[in-house]
Amino acid sequence: MDTKVKPALILGVAILLSALTLGLFFFNAQKQSGTISVVGQAIQGFEADTVKWVVTIEEETGPNDLISGYRQLEDGVRNLREYLATQGITASEISVKTPNIYKDFNYDLGVVTRIRYQQTVFVITEQLDIVEDLAYNPVELLEANVNIINSNVEFYYSHIDELKKTLVSEATANAKERAKMMLEQTDVNLGKLISVRSGVFQITEPYSTEVSSLGIYDTSTRKKQISVTASTVFQIK
Repeated sequence: MDTKVKPALILGVAILLSALTLGLFFFNAQKQSGTISVVGQAIQGFEADTVKWVVTIEEETGPNDLISGYRQLEDGVRNLREYLATQGITASEISVKTPNIYKDFNYDLGVVTRIRYQQTVFVITEQLDIVEDLAYNPVELLEANVNIINSNVEFYYSHIDELKKTLVSEATANAKERAKMMLEQTDVNLGKLISVRSGVFQITEPYSTEVSSLGIYDTSTRKKQISVTASTVFQIK
C-alpha cells in the first residue's frame, strides 16, 4: 500500500470512530434528559360579590347664576344620598367627587349661553341586587329629583387572588393529565415536572371565547368566567 495512503486511511477511520462515539454519547444523553412540553388549561365560572356604581348628576343655569347652579347641584347630590339611604345603602358606601362646571358658548355672538354643573357620585357596596335595580331603572331616581346624565356599573370579586391561585394549580394538573394521555401509546413514562409558567388570566362574560395577550378583566357582568393556561415541561423516562 502506498505510504501516503496508509496514514490518511488511519486518520479517516479514527475520525469515523470518534464521530460514532460522540453520536452515541449524544443520543444517550438526549434519551436520558428527554422532556415533553404540554399546555394545560383551567376554566371556572364565578359571580361578583362587589359592585361599583358611578353616577353623574347634572344641573344647568343661565350664564349669571353660578350660586344658584351650585345649590341645585348640592340638592341633587343630597336627594341621591337620601334616596340611597331608603334603599339600604349606607353613607360609608358612598363617595362624592368635586363638582365641575362647563360653559356653553354662542360663538357667533361671543357670549356664554348657559352653564352646566356636574358632580360624580361613587357607590361601592356588596349589595348588588339593590344597585342593579337602581341602575337599570333610573326613572325612580329621576322622580326623586336626581338628574342623572350618566350611570355605569362595574362588578368585581373580592377573592380574585385566591381564585387565580386555584386556577393555576388546576391548569398545571390538567397539563399533567394531558401529558400522560400523550404518552399512553409510547414506551416512555412521564417523569417529574421541570418547569411551569402561568399564562395571563382571561376574565370575561360566561361562555366567551375572547382572549388577549395582555389578559382581560371584564367588569360589565355580574356572572363571569375566568380561564388561564399553564405551560409545563416534564421529564420522560
